[in-house]
Amino acid sequence: MLKKRNIFILLGVLAVLAGCEQQTEVPIEVTEEVQTVSLDSSQIGVENPETPAAAEPVTDVSENGTVSEDELPAQEEEPEIPPVSTYTIVYTGDVCLQSGVTNTYRASGVNGVIGEKLLQELTGADYTVINNEFCFSTGGAPEDKQYTFRADPADVSLLKEMGVDLVSLANNHALDYGTVALSDTFVTLDDAEVAYMGAGETEERAADMITVDVNGYKIGYMAASRVYPTVEWNVLNRQPGMLPAYDPAYLAQVVEEKAKECDYLMIYLHWGIERAEHPESYERSLAQLLIDSGADAIIGSHPHVMQGVEYYRGRPIFYSLGNFVFNKTIGRTAFIRATIDMEAAEAAGADDLSDYVTWQMIPCSASAYCTEELSSPGDMEAFYNYMRSISYDVDYDNETGEIQSLNAEVTVEDENAGE
Repeated sequence: MLKKRNIFILLGVLAVLAGCEQQTEVPIEVTEEVQTVSLDSSQIGVENPETPAAAEPVTDVSENGTVSEDELPAQEEEPEIPPVSTYTIVYTGDVCLQSGVTNTYRASGVNGVIGEKLLQELTGADYTVINNEFCFSTGGAPEDKQYTFRADPADVSLLKEMGVDLVSLANNHALDYGTVALSDTFVTLDDAEVAYMGAGETEERAADMITVDVNGYKIGYMAASRVYPTVEWNVLNRQPGMLPAYDPAYLAQVVEEKAKECDYLMIYLHWGIERAEHPESYERSLAQLLIDSGADAIIGSHPHVMQGVEYYRGRPIFYSLGNFVFNKTIGRTAFIRATIDMEAAEAAGADDLSDYVTWQMIPCSASAYCTEELSSPGDMEAFYNYMRSISYDVDYDNETGEIQSLNAEVTVEDENAGE
């Protein structure tokens, strides 16, 4: 009897053990529901008898209770421009969306303001830059000056349709309705994803160099103004404000610092005398100083008319591109195009892109608030003959508008010495 009893006890123990094994097998099967289990910080480093070891949570939690870097949402990187054989940059002169322009735009769309062929040139460029000769705002109060310009922020869509990538706010109209309107302009352009230069809420922002990376080269853009009605527009005196060009030494220092951070630097300057056909002597001296400080091209605006071109140390100086979209009628204007041979520069391992840039000037005119590219050979020849007459040792190809320097080394001091 004892032996039978022992046998029954042994069989009972074995049955219990077998039952335990069956119970522990069920949760070990990994299902989708188990895979989504996560632990709170109180469970870190503590065995949980209710959670089988095989059912590890997908979320990787570190010892201090934080999610590992591998599990953090991936941050969006700025899109890089794919490698290109050439890179084109277009500059225009003054753009002012005054009522005549905006009324035409609302009635006829972008083609009522920009001719079809010209629009293809602007939107087809890799990067398009204008002088924004007004503020985007419905607020603020007009400054005490003869002309004040502003546009409804909704009309920023015209710039987008024109293919504008970057605007200069360093001019004598961006603060026409005070600092409130200038700040509104920053917001409007930011929201529209149009970059701006030459003005900012701080000196640092106003002096910012806008850069674009192309095939490993960094192309830089800056702007400054030597024309504004009061010193309060100077960002050094009141903020927001614009980067000043009145002190050549100050601007040269800023340019020298920025030039070290890029491979090709262009400066858009607001300067000169309205309606004057030729630049002032200070403009020529300032342009040469900035090139000596590291600038690779100088583009000018403010006179509202075309002025000549010259080269200094192989770098172009465009003293004024005139009005581009502004008045009902514009007899003579143009856009300029820089084409950088990136393939050749890379093949040569060039540090300086200046030797690989071709500049063209394409003539335009406007009527009924619509700016169009000239197409008549006679009109184009007349335009280039005029530009030859006001430029400094520069020639133009009548068909392509390519600009050729005939004597790049003449300086203002050299000319003065010969008088």
